[in-house]
Amino acid sequence: MGEWKYRIESLPESTAEGKYHPVTEALLTARGYVDETARERFLFPNFDRDIHSPFLFAQMERVVERIGLAKKAGEPVGVFGDYDADGVTSSVIMREALEAIGVSVSVFIPEKLSEGHGLNVNAIDFFERAGVRLVLTLDCGITNHNEITEAKKRGIDIIVIDHHNVPEVLPEAFAIINPKLSGETYPFRELCGAGASFKVAQALYARYLPQAADQLKWILDVVAVGTIADVMPLIDENRVIAKYGLIVLGKTRRVGFQEMFSVSNIKMDDSARPDARMIGFQIAPRINAASRMAHAMLAHDLLMEKDRAHARVLALELDAHNIARQKISATLADEVRQVASEKYADRKFIFAAGEHFPFGIVGLIAGRIASEFHKPTCVLTKGRETSQGSLRSIPELNIIETLEVCGDLLVKFGGHSQAAGMTIRNENLEAFYDKFNGLVEKHLTGIVTQPELWIDARLKPEHVSSQLMRDIRLFAPFGESNPEPVFMLEDIRVSEVRLVGNGSKHLKLKLASANGGKSFDAIGFSLAGAFPDLRKGERVDVVFQLNENTWNGSTGIQLKLLDLRRKS
Repeated sequence: MGEWKYRIESLPESTAEGKYHPVTEALLTARGYVDETARERFLFPNFDRDIHSPFLFAQMERVVERIGLAKKAGEPVGVFGDYDADGVTSSVIMREALEAIGVSVSVFIPEKLSEGHGLNVNAIDFFERAGVRLVLTLDCGITNHNEITEAKKRGIDIIVIDHHNVPEVLPEAFAIINPKLSGETYPFRELCGAGASFKVAQALYARYLPQAADQLKWILDVVAVGTIADVMPLIDENRVIAKYGLIVLGKTRRVGFQEMFSVSNIKMDDSARPDARMIGFQIAPRINAASRMAHAMLAHDLLMEKDRAHARVLALELDAHNIARQKISATLADEVRQVASEKYADRKFIFAAGEHFPFGIVGLIAGRIASEFHKPTCVLTKGRETSQGSLRSIPELNIIETLEVCGDLLVKFGGHSQAAGMTIRNENLEAFYDKFNGLVEKHLTGIVTQPELWIDARLKPEHVSSQLMRDIRLFAPFGESNPEPVFMLEDIRVSEVRLVGNGSKHLKLKLASANGGKSFDAIGFSLAGAFPDLRKGERVDVVFQLNENTWNGSTGIQLKLLDLRRKS
C-alpha cells in the first residue's frame, strides 16, 4: 500500500473514556474542531440550525425576481445542465423546483463527445425555438463568455448557477450564483452545482411556495448524490446536505431511484442504510454511465420519472450501460497500467493516447491510474487530427496551473487543481509531453511519487472499545475533507487465518494483543493475494478502519484491514 504516514504523532496516555473517547478527542482536535460549539455542530449536524439562508447570496434576490417575471408571463424557462452526475442532479433539482412553483421547463443537457462541457450554440438554438427568454446554466457557464453574449443578442437572459473557479472577466450574464465569486456574501464556498441549485430552489420556495417549504427536504436525496459524486468537502453545509440527504435516500419517494436499486441489487433497508460510499461507488457511477456510454438525459429522465413501469425500463437501460462501462474500463485500465509500468516507471508524469480509447471513460481511467501510481496522469482519445481527454493529478501538483503554462500547445483546456480536460492537435503531442513532463519533474523534485497510506493514529489494544465505535459513527458521512478514520495497532499476534469469499481472495483473521488481554476479528478484503503465506502465530502491525459485523444476531467490532506488515 505504500509508505505509512501519521496525522497524529502521539495520543494522550490515558485511555479513560469521558464524554468522548480520548481517541475521539484527539481526532476532533486534529480535524480543527477544538471548542465545544464546533464539535457539537460537526458531530450532530442540524438542518434548521446549520443550513444558511439562500438570500445570503448577493444576487439571489435578482434571480428570484427574474424567475418570477417568467412565471407571471407564463413563459417557459430553459435549464441547461452539465452531463456529469453533479450536472444531472442539478437539472433535476432545478426542474422540480420550477415546476413546483408553476413554471414550465425546457431541459437541455449536451452530448459529451460532440458538444463537450459548457453552454453551446446548439442549446441556444434549441431554447430560442422553444420560445425561452430565460435560461439557467447549472454546474457550468462561468467561462461561457461568447455563448452568453450570443444568447443576449437573441434576447435570452442567462442566469449562471455554477461552482467552478471564477475567471478574471465575468460573462455578461443577467445574474450569477457561484459561491466562489469575488466579494460573494454567501458564507460557504464549497457548494457543488447541485448544492447551488438547491439554494436557488430554497429561495424560490420561500418566495413563491412558502407553505410547502418543508416538502423541499424530499429533494435532498438528489442534492446529496450530486455533492458526494462531485467529491465536495463534506464539511459545514455539505455535511448537513449529505447527512440528511442519505436519510431521505433511505426512504426515497423517487421511483427512478427505487428501480435503480432493484435492478442493480443495491440493498436498501433498515439494516443496510445508504452511506456516502454507496453513492460514490454504486449510484454516481450509474448516473455517470449515461453520458459516458449514451446520453446524460437518460439519467435525468430516470430521476424525474413518475411511472414505475417506465422507470424500470430506464433503470434496466442504465444498468446495461454501466455493465458495459465496467468491462471497457477494466480492459483500458489494464492497458494504461502496463504503459505506466513499462514506459513511465522512472518518470513523474504518465501519458497514454489511443484511437480505441472511448472518450467517455478516459477521465475515469486517468483518475484510477493517478491514484494507483501516485503520479499525475493524462489519458487521451486520439482522433484523425486532434486528441482530447482528461488529466488527473496528485495533491502535490496543481494541474490546471501547469496546463496554463502549456496553453500555447493546446486547442482548448479547462478544469481545476486536481482534474482537467484538454484538446490538442496531434502534431503537438510530443512537444506537449516534453514540456509538461519537464514542469512536473521540476515541481515534484524531491517529492517521492509513490502511494501513501495516511493513518490517523497508533492505538493501544485497550483503545478499541464500543464507545470509540459509537463515536466514530458520529463522524459519518465520510468523504473529501472528512475521511473515515484509519488506525494502526503494533505487534499483534495472528491467532487464526482463513481465506474467504469468491476465489478465496479475502483474509479473515483473529488477532490477539501481545499480552493476550484483547482479541479482535479482522477482515482484509482482497488482501489474500498480497499475503498468501500468512500463518498462525506470526506477529504483525495492522492498519485498519473500525467496522461492526453482525453474525447470528449478535453484533461485534471488526477491524477492516487496509494493510499489514510482518514483524521481522
